[in-house]
Amino acid sequence: MKIVRRSWAIALVAAAVASSGMGCGNKAAPDDHEATAAPPPPAASADAHAAHGASSATPGGMAPFRADVKRLTALGLETVAVEHAAARRAIRTVGVVGVDETRTSHVHSKVKGFVEGVSADYVGKKVKRGEALCSIFSQQVVAAQLEYVALHRARNATRAALGEEGPLSGDAVMAAAKQRLALWDVPASILPRIEATGEAVRTFSLHAPRAGTLVARQAYVGAYVEPGAELFTISDLSRLWVQIDLYEADVASVPVGTTVALTIQGVGGPIRAPITFLAPTIDEATRTLRARIELDNADGAIRPGAFVHAELETGEGHGLFIPETAVIRTGKRNVVFVVHGEHVEPREIRVARATADRVQVEDGLAAGERVATGAQFLLDAESRLRASSSPGGAHAGH
Repeated sequence: MKIVRRSWAIALVAAAVASSGMGCGNKAAPDDHEATAAPPPPAASADAHAAHGASSATPGGMAPFRADVKRLTALGLETVAVEHAAARRAIRTVGVVGVDETRTSHVHSKVKGFVEGVSADYVGKKVKRGEALCSIFSQQVVAAQLEYVALHRARNATRAALGEEGPLSGDAVMAAAKQRLALWDVPASILPRIEATGEAVRTFSLHAPRAGTLVARQAYVGAYVEPGAELFTISDLSRLWVQIDLYEADVASVPVGTTVALTIQGVGGPIRAPITFLAPTIDEATRTLRARIELDNADGAIRPGAFVHAELETGEGHGLFIPETAVIRTGKRNVVFVVHGEHVEPREIRVARATADRVQVEDGLAAGERVATGAQFLLDAESRLRASSSPGGAHAGH
């Protein structure tokens, strides 16, 4: 079935080619015999080809030929010049908006106890530095206060008995008791109160270490807390981080400072900003590297957790480029048709990299040569027909 289809296709193409003066059976062409011999391309183009070190090997099973380019143009033939240009490549990836870790604080209790009151009672609440977040009852803290009260009374009694105003030996013990309360984040402001009243304060407050927005909360009235338990997370959302994933193969092409176009869900864009940091390690599970972009968010329009589409271009020196449509991919081979006047030459090329619309050529072409971007099916059929009908059969193209 494949042989029948191929024969039908070749016959159809041969008829079209013959009508355009390109077929091998056209006796009206005075130099038809020379076409089978495949004359070399113009000297200037050949010299340029050699100067660039390109390999002009004709693919096996194909052969060069002469053609009426004007008539082929009417059948859809188009050509473009091989360009020497900057090798730029577009990378598209995704990411997520997160908080700025350098502007984020976590609030913990340093003692065992119970939450007896919460003033920062919902996520999203804005708090000021030093503002009370919650109150905690802790037996440890109450016991330490009672010990401090006892030491304070004993020192005052000793000073009254001796009638001295100078330092006493018990002062060092009292200083140690104050330091212990301070290490538990008990505010120093309660010390004058317990000294004056001689009574321990039942609860003490945890205060905000920075101004910002409450982005997480685990403190609820009646909850039991232990040292290390995180009760609040406060972050300054006026500046955010966008973390995007770069595939391992792209890492070398994306230095710090590369501009990225970010499209954030729910926010107009794109927003352009540079990469400020590249993670030192690659994720072993996803084989990607995290890249960070910092964004100003003074108006609060961007929210942590938002999904991000990112696009960036990489500059990788210079090279030779042709349109993607000029390349015929046949298994492991990449073939183009080079057009020199009426001379059409199939040529195998090596591709360095390809994008959606163009291909960088590593070997096989020279700058300025023209390659076909249309009617390649006609050129391919005629080239194979010439190779099969010439002396040596399918190997005549070598």
